[in-house]
Amino acid sequence: MKPKTLTILSIIIFIALIILAIYVISLREYNEYSDEGVYVSKVIDGDTFEMSDDTIIRLLCVDAPERGENGYSEAKDFLSNMILDKEVRLEKDISDKDEYGRLLRYVYVNLSNIEIFVNQQVVQEDYAKIFRYGDDISKCDEIEGK
Repeated sequence: MKPKTLTILSIIIFIALIILAIYVISLREYNEYSDEGVYVSKVIDGDTFEMSDDTIIRLLCVDAPERGENGYSEAKDFLSNMILDKEVRLEKDISDKDEYGRLLRYVYVNLSNIEIFVNQQVVQEDYAKIFRYGDDISKCDEIEGK
């Protein structure tokens, strides 16, 4: 092979590797829990849960009743039935965490090969109400059904 051809081929391979690396990194940011083995281990209430790696997740645009409030048990049970012991896909909006250190995320779960938007289901089934806070509102209208 000629040195010029070898140089061009090396450059093309290098560029392809850079593009592949950028793609893989972007996938990782979009789906933080793409690794097998990380799953929902505990549901705290109707809008907060814990992953098996001890990360606590707060559903964006959702406000479910707190412990001691009317509807708390029903909201917690609904969310538990949907995501407990399952792997979920997490999607970030603007902010990473809230003031309590919980990850703020839109959450998706695969049920019978259909991806369910968990935040939307909790609100549409009346276990929680829509709650817009900060800049993390890009999907609030979708969740509300507008």
